[in-house]
Amino acid sequence: YRRARLTRACRSSACMSAALAASLFAIDPVGFGGLRLRARAGAARELFLADLAALLPDGKPLRRMPASISEDRLLGGLDLGATLASGQPIAMRGLLGECDGGVIVAAMAERLPANIIAHVSRALDTGALHVEREGLHAHVAARFALVALDEGEEDEALAPALCDRLAFHIGEPDEEPLAERRDIEQARKLLPRVHLEPAQMEELVTVASAFGIGSPRACLFALRVARASAALTGRDIVN
Repeated sequence: YRRARLTRACRSSACMSAALAASLFAIDPVGFGGLRLRARAGAARELFLADLAALLPDGKPLRRMPASISEDRLLGGLDLGATLASGQPIAMRGLLGECDGGVIVAAMAERLPANIIAHVSRALDTGALHVEREGLHAHVAARFALVALDEGEEDEALAPALCDRLAFHIGEPDEEPLAERRDIEQARKLLPRVHLEPAQMEELVTVASAFGIGSPRACLFALRVARASAALTGRDIVN
């Protein structure tokens, strides 16, 4: 019986399409941490990203991040012009702070250097930045989701530290359409009321343990996905 249930769980996870993963992600981007898209650059990927962007919450920032981004641009620093004009240190907001509440799309994410990965990972964990550089001391809100575009070859892949912090991992997008925007908006409103039984939480943890999954983030993301999936189908109880 237990093996049959695990088999069904494996089959269910394998069947999740890129379109469904992106639709669920759009319901609560920041809550899901992000999405890893392992696909080559091209028209299909750009169309998929455009469709995903159209589902994201209104008024929230959406920014591209190159693999070559500097720490100054990522974290912020001293705004020299404003500092000279005012006679006192003025902070310049970096990309992570600019994207508070929004989504960052990281191109060639598999090539991000270790220092950038560390900063992004810390911000994903804490939802904030503590900047101490060039005489500045600032605490900046930085709650964002990361869409990591992984174009790596067989011997090149996204850093495990980032993989562990992203709820969804998908391959080349197919032609299946994403959910309608009105359905995403309705699911977003319903999500806070979706109920998950303690026994269901225990079951997810048991399945994760059986698969040898050691990261608690995987279980937390699975719980969030279960609730978002219920919301997307108009249910306030996870089945």
